[in-house]
Amino acid sequence: MKTLAKLMLFPALAVAFQSSPAIAASSTGNLAISAIVTAQCVIQSAALPFGTYNSAAVQQSAQIGVTCSNGTSYTVSLDAGAGTGANTTTRKLATSDNSSTLNYALYQDPARSKSWGNSSGSDTLTSTGNGTLQSLPVYGYIPAGQTSKPGAYADVVSITLAY
Repeated sequence: MKTLAKLMLFPALAVAFQSSPAIAASSTGNLAISAIVTAQCVIQSAALPFGTYNSAAVQQSAQIGVTCSNGTSYTVSLDAGAGTGANTTTRKLATSDNSSTLNYALYQDPARSKSWGNSSGSDTLTSTGNGTLQSLPVYGYIPAGQTSKPGAYADVVSITLAY
């Protein structure tokens, strides 16, 4: 019986250890990857406090911050402000009751040779974003010799960023 058991065991082992042919197959495909980068721009407003005016000319500056995606062309313009009778050449600071005004101007350069305004190609600023914050200077100027009444004067100029 031992011999018969051995004979029966060996065929089972032979089948178990039989080398089976390697079945190797493969298939390929593609994974499509895409993205869309949109032009984006953000503007950071600024404040330009002139301080005290006592009939002598006053100059002050501020920075407008612009961040646009790399390669995005943009244009920045400033309106005339809220003062009654103001235009982009002569803006008007006014008292809270609008009973008195104080003329001022905004420029793109410290020499006051290029006004800030909203006439495309004339007094706006055009540039191209690089993905980081770009600072645009605003130079304010109140001319000497104005005889406005004492009080606090203010104005709000809207900044437009077109891209």
